Amino acid sequence: MLEPGEHLLKSIVGMLLSILLLSWLLKRFRQPYFSAYIIAGILLGPHGLQLFTDVTTIAQIGSLGLIMQMFFIGAEIEVPALLKNIRTSAIGVFIQLVLSFVFIGAIGHHLGWNTDRVVLFSFVITLSSSAIILEYLHKNNEIHSRLGNLTTGILILQDFLIVPMIVVLNFLAKEESNVEQLALAVVVTLLFVLSLRMLMLKKKVLIPGFTGFHPDHELQVFIGLLLCFGFAWMTSLLHLSAAMGAMFAGVIIAQTNSMEWLDRTLIPFRVFFLSLFFVSIGLQLDWGFVKEHFTLIAILVILIFSINSFINACVFRLLKETWKNSLYAGALLSQIGEFSLVLCTVAKTLNLVDDFSFQLTLAVISVTMLLSSGWVSVIRSFLFRTSVSGE
Repeated sequence: MLEPGEHLLKSIVGMLLSILLLSWLLKRFRQPYFSAYIIAGILLGPHGLQLFTDVTTIAQIGSLGLIMQMFFIGAEIEVPALLKNIRTSAIGVFIQLVLSFVFIGAIGHHLGWNTDRVVLFSFVITLSSSAIILEYLHKNNEIHSRLGNLTTGILILQDFLIVPMIVVLNFLAKEESNVEQLALAVVVTLLFVLSLRMLMLKKKVLIPGFTGFHPDHELQVFIGLLLCFGFAWMTSLLHLSAAMGAMFAGVIIAQTNSMEWLDRTLIPFRVFFLSLFFVSIGLQLDWGFVKEHFTLIAILVILIFSINSFINACVFRLLKETWKNSLYAGALLSQIGEFSLVLCTVAKTLNLVDDFSFQLTLAVISVTMLLSSGWVSVIRSFLFRTSVSGE
């Protein structure tokens, strides 16, 4: 009988025990579970207790959780509300980019940064965390409010931007830039919007033959995983984001009558794999680097929260939201998201940033993720005595 190695079992037990204890502790302070996952990664990683040293493998497995998260985000999208706000969301994302370039350009000019670094960091602060924000909105029953729908639209369009951003980074690195890939991303985005409109007109989609899987739980699991990762694989073949394909699959599934069982069937897989994704963030973080440059990281985190909150509050105010809702939305979108990690990794591969800048950016992203829930809760409790308007 082939048995797992002792080190593997010890690592898994250590991870599960750490996550359980940290989750229990942080829950007492009303903090989300993903904070426990990141801290567990820091404690158990190559810069901690060294239970996990193969960061790349864990990160690759964890990326499956990000794909599944986007699948569930797609399944929760209210297509009519999304289409109603799609133009407004697009304007919001454009204003975000412009203001990000203005702020980062001013800072970069003062610090003597080159164009490559200004562009990269402008991209990085533009992308917020869909996983964190949508979980927060869902927990507070705001996901289907007017503000929630607009925020969801902005997050989706941000996720679509990852492909053209990578193309721009390749251009800056003087690598061969694939203009066809950029054009393909635009075409797929337009097809996505067109498909949403068709789904809205059709109201419900019935997939022939799938009703027979309803009573069989084991087949449900494999059908659900096939749909999620199948769509992700197809978009990756087009050199686009796999998460984009998974989200589109979720949108289609949400419109079906025969696939309503997918939600409860795949939730355990989403929880497990998404936890590995956040653990992998902690694994990559050099705690010694954080301690050595604690003051610099703290200043940058405060700046990021302040700048992003201000930028996004201005965006929502320009989109005719109230000042209260705008400030709340600004706080929601103030952290740096998971796709910014992808951009930083690409930039490091292209030698656009050195090891110091990469570790510094990784540390800032991780800390903003860890503190984002507390930041939003403080802003929300200060602004609102009742529920968010527009629910």
